[in-house]
Amino acid sequence: MDDASTSLGEYLRARRAVTQPEDVGIVPTPGRRVAGLRRDEVAALAGISREYYLRLEQGRGARPSDQVLLSLCRALRLDHEATAYAFRLVSGRLHTPAHVPRDSADRIVRALSAWTHTPAYVTDPHRDIVAANPLATVFGHGGLSAGGNQLRHLFVPRMKETLVEWEAMSRAAVATLRRDAVPHSPRLREIVAELSSDPDFVRIWARHDVSGPEDATFHILVEGAGEIPVDAQNFAVRSMPGYQLTVLSAPPGAVTAAVFARLADQLPGGIGADAVEAAR
Repeated sequence: MDDASTSLGEYLRARRAVTQPEDVGIVPTPGRRVAGLRRDEVAALAGISREYYLRLEQGRGARPSDQVLLSLCRALRLDHEATAYAFRLVSGRLHTPAHVPRDSADRIVRALSAWTHTPAYVTDPHRDIVAANPLATVFGHGGLSAGGNQLRHLFVPRMKETLVEWEAMSRAAVATLRRDAVPHSPRLREIVAELSSDPDFVRIWARHDVSGPEDATFHILVEGAGEIPVDAQNFAVRSMPGYQLTVLSAPPGAVTAAVFARLADQLPGGIGADAVEAAR
């Protein structure tokens, strides 16, 4: 078995397990023991034999044709990004982040430092934080500083206790890691090994999610302010393939702007008052 065949088999098994019969128009019968779809159901939906599908899940046999792979992706209701990921697994031409010019990284750092009223940070394909503005370093319990890792920050106990939408946010973050990281790379193996001591990470990683909502509004418990809403937007950095810019902003009329201003006042220079005016 080669890496591509093994990876595709793992991917198909994981997505079959999380695809519900109702999602594909199958009415579950009483006493059904399979949580997701059965192999024969996926094979029938894709128009291939059960034996051939079994070989694919087991990582045996030749590379499936584009037509067969596309049929499997449709059977499992994979979206555009998840389908593209399946084709990358099969081709063996897995995404390798391009070399990032030093001046691109420097420009990003300068731009982020000028944003004084909202936390913002940039992560690489492994969700390591490579740049963060001062406000990001003091928001969210201080885990968004350059040199940290977004995934590692999400899976600390304090974030699980204070981030209301922790499950959804963690699933989305893990999905972008799988989408953007180089499969089987030393850094990815290191991150997965470190986080695998957490049963929640093991459960979420096993789903093999590749895509999810890029933008969201989440709520986090902040000492002295209670539960506040925060808008999160993620942007691809065109000059740095695989890198992602995350901007956290205050929804209109929310107390969040005042919380950001209070945090900004704790930074050298005390920019909080100007930040509130800028946010209005």
